[in-house]
Amino acid sequence: MKEYKLKINNNSYTVVINDVTDDAVLAEVNGTQHVVHIDTIASLSPLPTGEPAAAISAVQPSATSAALPSTSPTTKAGSGSIVTPIPGQIISISVALGEKVRTGQKLLVLEAMKLENSITATMDGTIQEILVSEGDVVGQGQALIVIK
Repeated sequence: MKEYKLKINNNSYTVVINDVTDDAVLAEVNGTQHVVHIDTIASLSPLPTGEPAAAISAVQPSATSAALPSTSPTTKAGSGSIVTPIPGQIISISVALGEKVRTGQKLLVLEAMKLENSITATMDGTIQEILVSEGDVVGQGQALIVIK
């Protein structure tokens, strides 16, 4: 996680980069979470000599950013775990602990880039664990629900 203090057109922004994948960045701008999808990655070249460079400095994460929900994919579990295919925010959970589910049944809704994505069961079974709550921000590959 990196935190940047930016000034654009005399407006100050605090940007925290929480997670980066090959095609998306999970960033927090002034306390608001955003999933930014990367269309292309351009090569960055240095500025021509004599032009001033913009001052961008990394700072240590603040105590408040440590309290953010984990967005790292380190919460992966074994077989029976339903993991998120993309980073985003949990909008709703449609199942409860102990509930029996069938393959293809909607388990929860994940919002990414203002699009709602239904996450479905990949197997028949019983909900053993629900590892997230509504409103949580999750990273790609993070375990959401365990079915046995």
